[in-house]
Amino acid sequence: MKILNLFINIYVKNLLLACLILFVLVYLVLGWLDTYTKHGRQVIVPPVEGLQVAEAAPFFKQRSLRYAVIDSIFIRNRPFGSILETIPPVGTNVKEGRTIYLTVNASGAPLLIVPGVKDVSQRQAYAMLRSLGFESITVQKIRGAYKDLVVGLETSGKQLNAGDRLPADAPLTLVVSSGDDKTWENDVIDTLSQPNEPVEYSW
Repeated sequence: MKILNLFINIYVKNLLLACLILFVLVYLVLGWLDTYTKHGRQVIVPPVEGLQVAEAAPFFKQRSLRYAVIDSIFIRNRPFGSILETIPPVGTNVKEGRTIYLTVNASGAPLLIVPGVKDVSQRQAYAMLRSLGFESITVQKIRGAYKDLVVGLETSGKQLNAGDRLPADAPLTLVVSSGDDKTWENDVIDTLSQPNEPVEYSW
């Protein structure tokens, strides 16, 4: 009987000790998770849109937030380098230590590759240039046999070729045939209407 009681007491003591150790471990893990995830501590993403990144840095630091520039786009009427967008958006509740991703205004218009637009229609060439991002496109009509056919592309009087690189805001001029030049057709008609002259052979 004494041996049985002793065994039971040892078993109970070990069980209680194991429970105590488990409780301590769970408490420590929960405490660590609470610290790691900053449970219950949230801050608001500050209103930094329109500021330079260096100007916005103290606002992030005050709220224990990190930041990273992930993209840049060009908007003409916004200051170069200014913050255009934050992810998450301004005013969002986030946990301390969160990284806020920034999109800033590029320092200049992006360079675009000039496509081949010669010998295509004016409408097609214009749509092609606009879809690539070119912003300033005008049309210059010149005398030509085919109506609305693009015969060239220029910028500030300089002829452009397919593959050239230009800023998106560079002024482009589509040189387009007006279709009212009959000279070429008349030349063909006159040539065909001339009588054949006899060919003289000299022996």
